[in-house]
Amino acid sequence: MRGYERLAEILGAEDILNYIKELESKVKEAIENDKAIEIDPDFERKIRDRLKELIEKRFDEKSLNVLKSLAVLDLPIDAEVARKIYDLSALNDFIDLGLIEERNGYLIVDEALKDLIEENVEEHHKKALEYYSNFEETLDVMTEKAYHHLMLKEYDKAFDYFMKSANQIYGRHRCVEKLIFVGEKLIGKVNEEDRLLGTLGNLYMVLKKYREAEHYYRKVMEMYDENDDRYLGVLLNIANLRYVRGDYKEAEELLKNCVSLAMDRNEKIVEKALLMLSSLYLDLNDYENAEKCLMDVLRMIYSGKDEDTLKRVAEIVNNLGFVYSRSKNYEKAERFYKEALRIYNNLNDVKGVTTALNNLCSIYVTTQNYEKAKDVISTIEKIGDMPPDLKAKYYFLKAKVLESDGRLEDAMKNYFKAGALGFLIFRNFGINAVNYMHSLDKAEEIAKRLNLKELAGDIFVLKSAIAKVYFGIRRSIADVECGERGRAILNALKGYDTNVEVRDEVDSAFFVILQDLKASSK
Repeated sequence: MRGYERLAEILGAEDILNYIKELESKVKEAIENDKAIEIDPDFERKIRDRLKELIEKRFDEKSLNVLKSLAVLDLPIDAEVARKIYDLSALNDFIDLGLIEERNGYLIVDEALKDLIEENVEEHHKKALEYYSNFEETLDVMTEKAYHHLMLKEYDKAFDYFMKSANQIYGRHRCVEKLIFVGEKLIGKVNEEDRLLGTLGNLYMVLKKYREAEHYYRKVMEMYDENDDRYLGVLLNIANLRYVRGDYKEAEELLKNCVSLAMDRNEKIVEKALLMLSSLYLDLNDYENAEKCLMDVLRMIYSGKDEDTLKRVAEIVNNLGFVYSRSKNYEKAERFYKEALRIYNNLNDVKGVTTALNNLCSIYVTTQNYEKAKDVISTIEKIGDMPPDLKAKYYFLKAKVLESDGRLEDAMKNYFKAGALGFLIFRNFGINAVNYMHSLDKAEEIAKRLNLKELAGDIFVLKSAIAKVYFGIRRSIADVECGERGRAILNALKGYDTNVEVRDEVDSAFFVILQDLKASSK
């Protein structure tokens, strides 16, 4: 009710403010006396209706119409682009009252106000599509286009954007819930129902909602005959669902069945099923079977000389190195990582090269062969740009090498970067590139040893904020001595609107957690 209370104050709605105070008093009294809370079940609707009535009376029709058009925009509203589409001068009254802010080139509309006035009007969705046409088609923008085409009953266009967006999602993303909404509304309205339902299953998998995912996979499976290769694809999806859910026995049986059905008919399905089986066996520490599955795949594809096949060969060889590393056969692991590195180098595959080098370095760090580890770190540094997950691993390994060399402050900085970047990857994609909490623990521990109190405080505050937002763990951090970034989080926890300047991965982690704290307090 906080948003409605602020809105009522701005609109001078004393009756609503009194009603909210009365409700708060009843709740407090009920808690103190351990009694059931007697509240009108219709209270929120009554407050909403009264606020809507006041808004309609207070502002003219033109202003409200412009605001209602803006209210259907979900992403931050670019003020410069919005001026091309909407008459923003009509919003001056809202701006004067603080219900709309222009900050850093973006329009910020009061959330409670937006919630009250948003309407499903055709003209508003047309204008939204005109607005989004000014931007590059990122995942967010394509998701918005899918939604607005859906609202305009332009189902084929909505489906096209739905599929384009969904096919770009490989991990947790803010778009997933909205895409699911669009997809479910398109059921029965498009020709390629099987693709739609299968994609909905994949999106629910991203959210780890396995019951809903399997529901859609099963519906797709009913559309295919067992001899159809598309049936095998769905069977593979269900096997993967069982695997990630931890039902290893069921997953193993489904994958073996998949291999049996696909043999002599679809080599790609066999390859995927065997790779998934190797991962399953690796999770169960069954290194012998994990190795066997990978070797079976290697035999299937090793004779291929085209670039795509060679890249897959390098990936399998690299994975075999990982199996040997896990089973502590470091000498064999080193040989396979070096062979993967050789192939990646021949292919000029920078990501593959960086992956293999990180894995080699990891072996040298594990076996405390720090001189070789230093050489590998130097080689990685010459590569330059790399994907975030590999960069996080690189920072962590570099920190280990620096720590072994007694360069504690540099080690601490790299642990901090590894932890911050690892957190961002986990938060955005649900992927554990590194153990980011362990990295942050190491950074804090070294900062304390070096008597860098403010820096140690910043790290502790960041860890505490992550624990609160993502895991519901609350710690007392009010009296922690910290720097500017830590104080920004402490102020946010007190309800103040604070921010940090973003210059590197560490600043980005603080910036993101600040946004999440603000969102969770609404």
